[in-house]
Amino acid sequence: MNRLLKKGLVVFILCILTTSISLAAQNFEVIKAYLKDTNISVNNESETLKTIYYKGILYIPAPLLSEKLNCSVLCDGENNTLLLKNNRVFKDFPQSNPYKGENFVYGEIVKMDKKSKILTIEQHFDDNSISIEPNIHVSENLVIIMQRNNKKMNLDFNDLKVGDLIGAVLNKENIARGIILSE
Repeated sequence: MNRLLKKGLVVFILCILTTSISLAAQNFEVIKAYLKDTNISVNNESETLKTIYYKGILYIPAPLLSEKLNCSVLCDGENNTLLLKNNRVFKDFPQSNPYKGENFVYGEIVKMDKKSKILTIEQHFDDNSISIEPNIHVSENLVIIMQRNNKKMNLDFNDLKVGDLIGAVLNKENIARGIILSE
């Protein structure tokens, strides 16, 4: 009787396991896809990643892509949801300090030399303005801020264009260390 009970229990457990495996398999579809080396370029930095190519679409693992986009990724398996959060850090610069020989100037960009990093501006004057040389060299550590309403974001020097209205903080050598882009 003991042997019969053991055999029955083994058969019962096998039935449960095969049933649960077959029920779980119903949630998945078998597909034919390819692994492919793909060049990913984010902010002019390139890297080759293994991606999945299926029906003309590239699928990139979320943790790899989120790392390149400076995002954190969380997987909520209970709700079948992928959560991405932007980790970008906004960089500001101190306002102009006249006690250190700095000036703040307003103007419109009329010419740009992106190679030499020189801006030529048509200066706009108010009661506190000091006339400066129209050609402004920019610092290697230049911080550019675009502000709209109460939102701010950093830009790159290459994002500036002729016709932009800017405010610039110039150090005592008249080199721009910070630019605010207005619309």
